[in-house]
Amino acid sequence: MSDIDNLVRAIDPTPHAPDPGPGARELRAAIMATEARPRRTARRRLPRRAGAVGLVAAAGVAAVFLGQVAPTATPPPAATPGVTSLSGTSILLAAAAKAEAAPEGAYWHLKELYAGRRPGPYGKNGVTYYLETSSLSETWVAKDGRTWRGHRQLAARPLDLEAWRRDGSPSEWSIGPDGGVYSTSPGESTFFQNKRKHRLYWSAMPMTLKEIAALPAGPEALKKRALEAIRRDNGVDPVEEGLPRALATLLYELPASPQVRGAAYQALATLPEVQVEGRTTDPQGRSGVAVTFPVQQGQPARTRLIIDPDTSKVLAVDSIGLPDRDGSVNVVLESGWTDTKPSPPSAE
Repeated sequence: MSDIDNLVRAIDPTPHAPDPGPGARELRAAIMATEARPRRTARRRLPRRAGAVGLVAAAGVAAVFLGQVAPTATPPPAATPGVTSLSGTSILLAAAAKAEAAPEGAYWHLKELYAGRRPGPYGKNGVTYYLETSSLSETWVAKDGRTWRGHRQLAARPLDLEAWRRDGSPSEWSIGPDGGVYSTSPGESTFFQNKRKHRLYWSAMPMTLKEIAALPAGPEALKKRALEAIRRDNGVDPVEEGLPRALATLLYELPASPQVRGAAYQALATLPEVQVEGRTTDPQGRSGVAVTFPVQQGQPARTRLIIDPDTSKVLAVDSIGLPDRDGSVNVVLESGWTDTKPSPPSAE
């Protein structure tokens, strides 16, 4: 019996069961439609990404911008009719089904926007204000292990325009003694191909391409492998605290197979500390569902993923529940397989 069959049975276990309601009927119909579409034969991949970064652990939701787009703050999650009327488990399992049907391509491509308020304040003669800055980071991974990295600092924007004007409307601000500056104009792109095939890290575990390709596609087996990866990190105690974070990195950071990403969603659905909070939008205005888990057990801070359950894509990652901290957010603009060739990041 396929994973899709198991999911359908979980929603409608018997042919004579009472009507589960419109939300569950819609989910069941969507899953059956997914099953009815032709599925590509799964192939072993040899994906790789150099220097996989960890989940963002900064607090709050930052208003972010790209180019000259005005910043938009992310509203708090709120339950609304539709997909979020279902249980959190059903939403995660629906995302798992979509992940298992994800397309393939020649390159794994990860494009991220990092944004937040810079430490300050800036200004002089008693006129002070803070800056909002952002940067683009892109990674491509070919199936033969070649990797490309790109980075571009985007335009800085004063958060208090009136104070900025009283300061003389400067276009640059010094970062520090190294001579770097934030600017109201985007910086030049940096772009290079790695000379060597770098190893990836899943939590604290270095992994070869073959090991990534061999990650188990079953949720329980994947959790066991994740715990092995976490045990390499002496800073995580107990190791179970890092399990949601380790599973979440498989959803967008690492070029794992669609089957493994589906298993990661299924594994997250079994963890009681993982909560589906409800509908929200990411800083780019994209609609999604907020999924949270503790940054550290016993503490109020929670890591928040905003996912699109219709595509299984992670849209953004931030942290909530830490007051009096400058906010930052990691917006996932692209994550998946593509046939588009590597190129320097643009400011568009």
